[in-house]
Amino acid sequence: MTQPTSAKHARKTDSAAGATAAKPAKSRRKAISLLALGIATALVAGQVAGTSYYGSHFVPGTTVNGADVSNMTEAELTRQVATSATSWKTTVAGQGLTFAIGATDIDLDVSPADYARDAKAQTDAASWALDLAHPRHITVSKTVAYNRKKLDALVDAAVQAHNQSATPPKNAWCALNQKTSTFEVTQEALGTALDANVVKAQVEKGVARLHTKVSLKRDALLRPQLTSKDAGLLKAVDTANAYAGHAITLTKDGKPLTKLDKKTVATWVRVGDDLSVGLDRDAIAQWARDSLAKKVAKSDEEHDYAIDAASLAASVANAAQGEKDGSLEVPLAVTATRPAQTPGHEGRGRHIDLNLSTQYARFYDKDGSVIWRSYFVSGNTSEGRATPTGTFKVNAKRTNETLVGADENGDGEPAYKSYVAYWMPFVGNAVGLHDASWRSAFGGSIYSYAGSHGCVNLPPRAARELYGLVKVGDTVYVHS
Repeated sequence: MTQPTSAKHARKTDSAAGATAAKPAKSRRKAISLLALGIATALVAGQVAGTSYYGSHFVPGTTVNGADVSNMTEAELTRQVATSATSWKTTVAGQGLTFAIGATDIDLDVSPADYARDAKAQTDAASWALDLAHPRHITVSKTVAYNRKKLDALVDAAVQAHNQSATPPKNAWCALNQKTSTFEVTQEALGTALDANVVKAQVEKGVARLHTKVSLKRDALLRPQLTSKDAGLLKAVDTANAYAGHAITLTKDGKPLTKLDKKTVATWVRVGDDLSVGLDRDAIAQWARDSLAKKVAKSDEEHDYAIDAASLAASVANAAQGEKDGSLEVPLAVTATRPAQTPGHEGRGRHIDLNLSTQYARFYDKDGSVIWRSYFVSGNTSEGRATPTGTFKVNAKRTNETLVGADENGDGEPAYKSYVAYWMPFVGNAVGLHDASWRSAFGGSIYSYAGSHGCVNLPPRAARELYGLVKVGDTVYVHS
């Protein structure tokens, strides 16, 4: 009979199997450890070697001022810079401008050794592996010197020549929409003109880095000084529309004459360079003279009145700028003043009034209205030839007469011979009213030193008008 295996025996068997399996596991761990150690050792060795090599060389992909210096040494970079510096030149191009600058043009001075040293100082040999993945782009400028005045002069000359035919930038502005009679913001716009200061900055940056090409970007264009979002401009637009939008009625003698509409007032609004807003008073005054002068001009017997355009312009401007609606009386100014009328003329009926003091004549109709008026020159008082005073009658009307004076000095010749086109005597045939074409002035005190021989001298036109109105028998009242 077979005996069953005991538990003790079974445990011994299991233990032996486990011991056998543990031996390969230990071997694998050891192998892995050795491999890791080997890899680590290799990495360390590689890092050390890379650090050593790139301690004196630039990592592949490295650039200095845009130039590739992969695997170069500091000495090699020094030699390269020394060679290129003497023949260096750059081309400035973009936005319609192209010109070249050479080393001798600006007294370019480069220290190759310092240039290379500065570049190498910006590297880190220990980070060469990282730099391989992300190459460094080094900038060196402190070791490059040049004559800034010469450089600026070259840039200024090139930009100035370009800008002569370029389109300048356009500012945003407050402009009148003719269709709507409202003010709106117009958009700013770039032109083709260049900003010399921006160009200088870009060129100087390129020169300092020994770039052989400087590309001018859009930011080199001159910028509008005023944009559509400017707060002052937006305020000016609002103000201009407010000024144009007020209702102002112009009156004559308190009665409505005309209403200033928005379309008219808007044309008078002006926006200054400083964005100040106001009304053009000269424009208002001219409109008033053109549109209202004939409507408001008037006269009375002693004055002529015409529109006071300047005063009206000031009132309209003040009302609009004060944003006040309402009415304005059109102001008048005296443009001519005549001597006062003779007291009592109303009761004399139809007559010619000759005032020797004022040297002014009026012809009154039977209803007392003045139908003719004029300045005159009467008899010379310094020579005792004053025109006689009193009430007379026109005793004749004749044309194309030659007036002949008496022989006053006994030489057998008359004192004068004067041709007149219109002759209206009222003291015999010796004293009368007539034209005096030989005179250039009438009125004032002429009579006191250069007066007539007693007649009343009239301007030719006035004499012609009087001749057409006067009748033989009309009263002539002469007084001082």
